[in-house]
Amino acid sequence: MTDLKTYEFSKAEDAAILTAVSAGSIVIAFLMYRNILFAAVGLILLPRIREIVRQTLADNRRRRYMNEFRDFLFMASTAIGAGRSMKDAIGEAIYPLEKIHGKGSILAHELSIVYERMETGSENDVTVLMDLAENSGMEDVFDFVTIYSICKTTGASMIVALGRAASVIIDKMTIEKEVAELVRRKKSEGMVIFIMPAAVILFLNVFAPDYIAPMYETLAGRMIMTVVVVSAVGIYSIIQKIVRIDI
Repeated sequence: MTDLKTYEFSKAEDAAILTAVSAGSIVIAFLMYRNILFAAVGLILLPRIREIVRQTLADNRRRRYMNEFRDFLFMASTAIGAGRSMKDAIGEAIYPLEKIHGKGSILAHELSIVYERMETGSENDVTVLMDLAENSGMEDVFDFVTIYSICKTTGASMIVALGRAASVIIDKMTIEKEVAELVRRKKSEGMVIFIMPAAVILFLNVFAPDYIAPMYETLAGRMIMTVVVVSAVGIYSIIQKIVRIDI
């Protein structure tokens, strides 16, 4: 099973990040200092940039996973309500998930492993589902598996309990989706603020090069440019902290 708590770059992704950081560093160094030697600073920051990209990709993967899990809850609740076992519900959900989310569906791949372990390996369904929850690292998946385990152990009405659990989890995910949309808009507004200094400097370089020339030719000018760069990085960090919301 895939451990969704971590994200490992492929060789292609590593190469793409290195290329993008190198190109961006050269552009910024020339724009802010007219000296590409300052691009070395960008390479120094490469590990931090990689972590930001890693976190972004991991968050995107988790969002995809939860969207797929929401659809699985509908399918599983319906199947169990019709008298199917959890193993059968999982097996029947794999193909529809691939149809809805494509062959690259993360959850469909994970459920195929879960189903194979139950069907071929005859492993206990609760144990296998708990492995699924642990690898996902997501509270909603843990809640679902816990409720299923309790119902199976105590003999409580699984149809009612899972139906209510699915309803609560889906409501929470709907709220998270609405919040994510608001955050996305705020991120876009923040990025405008982030790129504005570079846009102004580029504009002056194109339309008023004599006006901005002292910024590149004097020590005071280079210090001001450095303050601009540091401020932009600070703004980006603040934006990321503000818009990071956990529900």
